Amino acid sequence: MYEHLTGKYIPLATERTKDAVKDLQPGERRKIDVINPKDPTDRIITDAWVVVDDEGAHFSFQDGALGGDAYLGPADQVRIAIEEAPLAD
Repeated sequence: MYEHLTGKYIPLATERTKDAVKDLQPGERRKIDVINPKDPTDRIITDAWVVVDDEGAHFSFQDGALGGDAYLGPADQVRIAIEEAPLAD
Protein backbone atom coordinates (compact mmCIF):
# COMPACT_ATOMS: atom_id res chain seq x y z
CA MET A 1 0.00 0.00 0.00
CA TYR A 2 2.72 2.47 0.96
CA GLU A 3 5.85 3.42 -0.91
CA HIS A 4 8.88 3.93 1.28
CA LEU A 5 10.21 7.47 1.45
CA THR A 6 7.79 9.15 -0.90
CA GLY A 7 9.00 12.68 -0.17
CA LYS A 8 11.54 15.11 -1.56
CA TYR A 9 13.09 15.36 1.91
CA ILE A 10 14.33 12.71 4.34
CA PRO A 11 14.70 12.95 8.13
CA LEU A 12 17.99 14.19 9.48
CA ALA A 13 19.25 12.52 12.67
CA THR A 14 19.46 15.54 14.96
CA GLU A 15 18.65 15.78 18.67
CA ARG A 16 15.29 17.35 17.74
CA THR A 17 14.42 14.50 15.35
CA LYS A 18 15.58 11.79 17.74
CA ASP A 19 13.57 13.30 20.62
CA ALA A 20 10.48 13.75 18.45
CA VAL A 21 10.24 10.22 17.08
CA LYS A 22 11.20 8.19 20.13
CA ASP A 23 7.79 8.51 21.79
CA LEU A 24 5.55 10.27 19.28
CA GLN A 25 1.97 9.04 19.64
CA PRO A 26 -0.95 9.02 17.22
CA GLY A 27 -2.73 12.39 17.29
CA GLU A 28 0.45 14.33 18.08
CA ARG A 29 2.62 16.36 15.73
CA ARG A 30 6.22 17.17 16.49
CA LYS A 31 8.94 19.06 14.69
CA ILE A 32 11.76 17.17 13.00
CA ASP A 33 14.72 18.22 10.88
CA VAL A 34 14.72 17.06 7.26
CA ILE A 35 17.17 17.39 4.41
CA ASN A 36 16.92 17.31 0.64
CA PRO A 37 19.34 14.53 -0.39
CA LYS A 38 19.81 16.18 -3.80
CA ASP A 39 20.84 19.49 -2.17
CA PRO A 40 22.40 19.05 1.31
CA THR A 41 22.17 22.80 1.93
CA ASP A 42 18.37 22.52 1.73
CA ARG A 43 17.45 21.70 5.34
CA ILE A 44 14.16 22.58 7.00
CA ILE A 45 12.14 21.90 10.15
CA THR A 46 8.78 20.28 9.52
CA ASP A 47 5.98 18.30 11.23
CA ALA A 48 5.98 14.54 11.73
CA TRP A 49 3.15 12.34 12.98
CA VAL A 50 2.07 8.72 13.39
CA VAL A 51 -0.81 7.25 11.40
CA VAL A 52 -2.46 4.06 12.60
CA ASP A 53 -4.44 1.91 10.19
CA ASP A 54 -5.21 -1.77 9.72
CA GLU A 55 -1.58 -2.33 8.65
CA GLY A 56 -0.17 -0.88 11.89
CA ALA A 57 1.50 2.38 12.91
CA HIS A 58 3.44 4.41 10.32
CA PHE A 59 5.38 7.67 10.36
CA SER A 60 4.55 10.46 7.95
CA PHE A 61 5.87 13.99 7.66
CA GLN A 62 5.17 17.22 5.81
CA ASP A 63 7.39 17.24 2.74
CA GLY A 64 8.61 20.81 2.87
CA ALA A 65 6.88 24.10 3.51
CA LEU A 66 4.46 23.68 0.59
CA GLY A 67 4.75 19.93 0.17
CA GLY A 68 2.15 17.30 0.84
CA ASP A 69 2.31 14.38 3.23
CA ALA A 70 5.20 11.97 2.76
CA TYR A 71 5.24 8.40 4.04
CA LEU A 72 8.34 7.46 5.99
CA GLY A 73 7.80 3.88 7.12
CA PRO A 74 6.57 1.58 9.87
CA ALA A 75 6.83 3.33 13.23
CA ASP A 76 9.01 0.73 14.95
CA GLN A 77 11.50 0.60 12.08
CA VAL A 78 11.69 4.39 11.83
CA ARG A 79 12.29 4.75 15.57
CA ILE A 80 15.10 2.20 15.52
CA ALA A 81 16.74 3.66 12.40
CA ILE A 82 16.73 7.22 13.75
CA GLU A 83 17.81 6.17 17.24
CA GLU A 84 20.79 4.24 15.83
CA ALA A 85 21.79 6.89 13.27
CA PRO A 86 24.77 9.07 14.18
CA LEU A 87 23.98 12.69 14.89
CA ALA A 88 24.13 14.89 11.81
CA ASP A 89 26.45 17.88 11.65
